[in-house]
Amino acid sequence: IRSALDKMKPLSAYDTLFHAGYARAKADWLVGMNGSRLFSCRYHDKLNLGRVQTPTLAMIVKRDDEVHHFVKQKYFTVDLKCGEIKISSARIDEESKADALVSACDGNTVTVTSVKKEIKTVQPPKLYDLTTLQREANKKFGYTAQQTLDYMQSLYEKKLVTYPRTDSQHLSDDMEQTAYALIPAISEHFGFGSVAEPNLRAIINNHKVTGHHAIIPTESGVKCDITALATGEQNILKLVALRLLCASASAYQYGAVKVTLSCENTDFTASGKTVLESGWKALDGKIGESEKSDEKSLPDLENGMNFIAKASKSEHFTSPPKAFTEDTLLSAMEHAGAEDFDENAEKKGLGTPATRANTIENLVKHGYIQRDGKKIISTDKGRNLI
Repeated sequence: IRSALDKMKPLSAYDTLFHAGYARAKADWLVGMNGSRLFSCRYHDKLNLGRVQTPTLAMIVKRDDEVHHFVKQKYFTVDLKCGEIKISSARIDEESKADALVSACDGNTVTVTSVKKEIKTVQPPKLYDLTTLQREANKKFGYTAQQTLDYMQSLYEKKLVTYPRTDSQHLSDDMEQTAYALIPAISEHFGFGSVAEPNLRAIINNHKVTGHHAIIPTESGVKCDITALATGEQNILKLVALRLLCASASAYQYGAVKVTLSCENTDFTASGKTVLESGWKALDGKIGESEKSDEKSLPDLENGMNFIAKASKSEHFTSPPKAFTEDTLLSAMEHAGAEDFDENAEKKGLGTPATRANTIENLVKHGYIQRDGKKIISTDKGRNLI
């Protein structure tokens, strides 16, 4: 506080913040209040508009329209089995061309023309801000954004986690020792496995902490009797604790291989993956549903190697766009229009981490959208309003 008082700036330095706030206030009157009254009177129905909820609804309606009008298209690939590996051609739209290629390649010689190997590194994930936690909880447990916020609020009031309504994914410099002390305690208390040498450099950044730092468990949170909590609170506390372990673990490394083989002047490709260093991925996935990787390792291949091919044809269909889930909608709200703003803009996207859950719940309450399992889709009333 003393340091802040010593560095006080003139009020004129904050004029842009005033203009941003004033613009939001004007939009609330012009779009929210006047717009709601205009539409309600004109269409003889109670219709609510808002500078955040209406563009959010518009995104859902647009996505539903794309899904509804999507026409799937059939296409083919030619697959060759060469010893232990299976390779595929690029997309072929005409079945007759695919059949001709199968006939030409079956029993023929296939030659390795290219082998590309590279080592890829995936850095540990950042700590949770409210939006990324809500997205993860929706993916793993199917919780709505509001449910996650309610569980977080309850944990916060029990002093088990830090302040939930934050948009930062970093900790401030003065929290480094606290985080170091929490990591072994989390490993021991929750039984997730340990982090040999915690590395907190990536998550400590004073410049990226605005009002509140990222969400982490408190000292009480890593000592509490977790069985005494409601199931939802247990899951969220474990997620938050596990993320601190993952964020401080080593990077995940794997070897990626892409091979190209040629037969009848046509290229066929296959890719493979070999884990070199599990790093944070060894911890990730210890709670809820985890993503499965369908990448397999490939045998060692070298340029010029030959195989005899066994050819077959596969039929595929183009995929429609996916309806929004709570996870993808929160992401779309967070990044809406981001390309139109300078990276130092005070606010980006639709709403704030603290208000996005409530915006979605309001759209449900007013009958503009509905939940269908994990999907969020617009209703007739929502589509008519847009």
